Amino acid sequence: MSGSKVERLKTAVAEATMNAMEHGNLYKSELEVKLQVLVSEEAIAVRITDYGGGKQIPEPVKPDLEAKLAGLQSPRGWGLFLIENMVDQMTVQTDETHHTLELVMRFKE
Repeated sequence: MSGSKVERLKTAVAEATMNAMEHGNLYKSELEVKLQVLVSEEAIAVRITDYGGGKQIPEPVKPDLEAKLAGLQSPRGWGLFLIENMVDQMTVQTDETHHTLELVMRFKE
């Protein structure tokens, strides 16, 4: 895997973990964010799980840069869009208790 792909995966995992802490666990220190790394011959997958279950994670929406710069939209709201565009595949699973974001990066370009 190229160095740039490694950096993109690291950034995506960091952003997803921060989102899990903020939006999933609501910054409750007693709730953990679980990271699980799975490696195969073809890819590496990182699963980030929080306690924000019971509600769906919204679909990533492409931010409107002009509207954000003009102050017409919140400067926030880039997270899922950026995460999805940094990795080869992003999937979301939600149950009654947890959200799990799985980020996959394939070794071959």
